[in-house]
Amino acid sequence: MKRLIVLLALLIVTFWAFGLIAAPTKLTFVCPAWQADTVKAVKAIVAEWNEANPDIQVEINWQGWENLDDYLLTSFQGGQAPDIFHEDSVMCYEYGMLGYAAPLNDYLSDDTLSDISSSIWKGVSDDKGTIYGMPLLQETLVIFYNKDLFADAGITVPADGMITWSELRDYAQKLTKRDENGEVTTWGLLAPFEQRLWWCLVNENNGHVLQQYDDGTWHVDIDNNARQAIKSFTDLVTVDKTMPQDILSYDFMSLLQGFKTGKYAMFSYGCWVRSWIERLTKGKLNWGMLQVKGDKKTVTESDPQSLGIYINSPHKEEAAQFVRFFTNTENSARIAHADWLFPVRQSALERPEFQTEEGQWNVAYQWLPYAQDVKPHMFGFFSWEWQSFLPQLELVVLGKEDLDTALSDATTQGNLFLKRMGLQ
Repeated sequence: MKRLIVLLALLIVTFWAFGLIAAPTKLTFVCPAWQADTVKAVKAIVAEWNEANPDIQVEINWQGWENLDDYLLTSFQGGQAPDIFHEDSVMCYEYGMLGYAAPLNDYLSDDTLSDISSSIWKGVSDDKGTIYGMPLLQETLVIFYNKDLFADAGITVPADGMITWSELRDYAQKLTKRDENGEVTTWGLLAPFEQRLWWCLVNENNGHVLQQYDDGTWHVDIDNNARQAIKSFTDLVTVDKTMPQDILSYDFMSLLQGFKTGKYAMFSYGCWVRSWIERLTKGKLNWGMLQVKGDKKTVTESDPQSLGIYINSPHKEEAAQFVRFFTNTENSARIAHADWLFPVRQSALERPEFQTEEGQWNVAYQWLPYAQDVKPHMFGFFSWEWQSFLPQLELVVLGKEDLDTALSDATTQGNLFLKRMGLQ
């Protein structure tokens, strides 16, 4: 029997070599999944595809989120990029504008287009409606809180978990504890810059930091609503001193340990962190989730993710077939649930597993109507934010500059930065 198998294998290789039968098309799929359950789900879906499609075989290239952008950009520029890549939606759009991601309009059915909200599609599309990414996942940005510390402080939260800006400030003040030397033992809140609670506040207040003019150019033009929102955020550090300067740079595991031990009474992060809280505390920490609502509107960050196809892939049609399979209703639900996120397909969101009480899925789910990508849809947004704007806010948080001066400098320097990028 073994000899027969070996003989058949040799015959197949010989036939491939002489072109008597076609070798299977091989696709490379760059995937940044890292949570154990998500990795398992991705492997299973790819294995199912490979078994059902012997003529189109997919190989996974695992990359970490922390170096994904550098890896892809280097691959694109070197002309040796993977056929398919999993990225933040905004990066699929940017790679499309740079000429690295293939337009996907011709590969998408009407049913697929109608199954996902227009706001999600906008995040992966240019002004002409060219789509550069197939949306897959989204989340809700929430505030995790320690219920026991809340009880000790005499705080009763609303039944729906929705709190106002002033309540958030009041809670943070009541929860911040100091020892006899004035050193903080418990911080009321930790909201890292990169998690964009402050961007949510700007949107809730109908504020604008970046604005696109009628001629298509982009400008740093900070209105009063945005100033008010940013001040409400930075005041937690500089005035109330209920939030540490750790918002500038933090270690994820240290943050979770700090929440577990009571160093932080509240912290702002994506809803997927529920899995890590459960894993780290083994069900022994009494925790819940809150959502901040605004007077003008309520907004939470969706931070959508998508799949893109390399524009110079020689197998774009085959890659599109796999992308459609990977992101269909069944598989997008499997990946989302394993990753403790939500699928963007409405047909997948209707599944009961996303609304169960176990794991507090139902709590995070109820805030999906408020979820949107709070990042302005501007090419080069990340470069502008991290190189031009956030350094000015960091000076405020560190007490080296007042907010008015920082925002004035952010406007002047930011517009020079956008001009150098060709956006003005």
